[in-house]
Amino acid sequence: MKRAALIVCLGLLACVLSFSARSQTREFPDKPLRLVVAYAPGGATDIVARMLAQELTQILGQSVIVENKAGGGTLVGSDAVRRAPADGYTLLFGTNAFIITPLLHSSPTYDPIKDFSHVSLTTIQPLALLVSPSLNIKSVQELVQYAKANPGKINFASSGNGSAQHLAGEAFRHAANIDITHVPYKGAGPALIDLLAGRVDIMFTSLVGNTDHIKHGRLIMIATTGQKRGVATPDTPSVSEFLPGYQAYTWQGVIAPAQTPESTIVKLNAAIKKATSTPAFYEKLNAQGMEVQTSSPQEMRARLAAESLEYQSLLSKTQTSLK
Repeated sequence: MKRAALIVCLGLLACVLSFSARSQTREFPDKPLRLVVAYAPGGATDIVARMLAQELTQILGQSVIVENKAGGGTLVGSDAVRRAPADGYTLLFGTNAFIITPLLHSSPTYDPIKDFSHVSLTTIQPLALLVSPSLNIKSVQELVQYAKANPGKINFASSGNGSAQHLAGEAFRHAANIDITHVPYKGAGPALIDLLAGRVDIMFTSLVGNTDHIKHGRLIMIATTGQKRGVATPDTPSVSEFLPGYQAYTWQGVIAPAQTPESTIVKLNAAIKKATSTPAFYEKLNAQGMEVQTSSPQEMRARLAAESLEYQSLLSKTQTSLK
C-alpha cells in the first residue's frame, strides 16, 4: 500500500516538473499583446499604431490589440505601461511627447530612459502647418503678419500639453516673435475636428489621415516643418524658407516596461523591422510624408536621451510648463 502511494506521488511530481519545464520553455509570445496609444482615437499616432498592430499580428502569430489611454498629456498611457509587467505583452506606441511630458511637471512622474526598455523607432516625419480656410491665409508670411497685427487672436490646436505638436507651435511662436494661444486636446483626432469646424485656427500635425482634407480644401497646408521641402510635398514650402533655422520633426516608436527580457526585446525589434518594411505599411506612409525609420534598442535609447536635453532647452525659452 505504501509502495503504491509512493509511486503515485512520484508520478504526480514528474507531471508537475514536466509542466513547469514546458512553461519555462514557452516561446514569446504565447498570448495576445496590447499596444497602448496615449491619445484618443483618430489621430496620426492612432492610425499608424493600428497599421503596425495589423502587421505584427501576422508576424508574431498573436493578436496585437491597440488600446487608447488618453489623458495627462500622454502621462496616463505612458505610466500605465511603466507599471505593467515586464514581459513584453504590454507595449507603448510612443511619440516625442513621451520625452516631453515629464519635463512639464514640477513633481516627478517617470524617467523616460530609466523606467522603460526601448524597442525600436518606427517612423520620423516633419509636420504640416494646417490652417482653417476661414482665416483666408495662404502662406507663413501672411500668417505671421496677421498674428503681429492681431496679437493673441490666433490660436493653435495640439494633441495635448507636452506633445510634439504643442512644442512645434511654441517654437514657431518664439521664432516668429508672435503672440498665439495654445489650445490642448486629448489627441490629434479631437483637435482636427475643431480645426475642420473652424473653432481653432491652425495646427502643426501629421499629414497622415489629412491628405483628403487638404485635397478637397477643407484645410489649407501652407508649409511643412522639415529642414527642406518634403519628398511627398515638393510644391509646399518649409517654414524655414520664411523663418531660417526653424524645424520640427516627430517620431513614433515602440517602448516596453523596464527590465523586459532582452530576448523579448530582440524578438519584438525584429518583428517591427519586418512589419514596417511591408509594402502595405511602407508605401502608404511614405506617400503621406512619413518616413519609415527603425532602429536598434540602443539607438532609440540614445536618441531619446539627446532629445530630452534639447526639449529642456526649448522649454526654458518658451517658459511652457504645467507647474
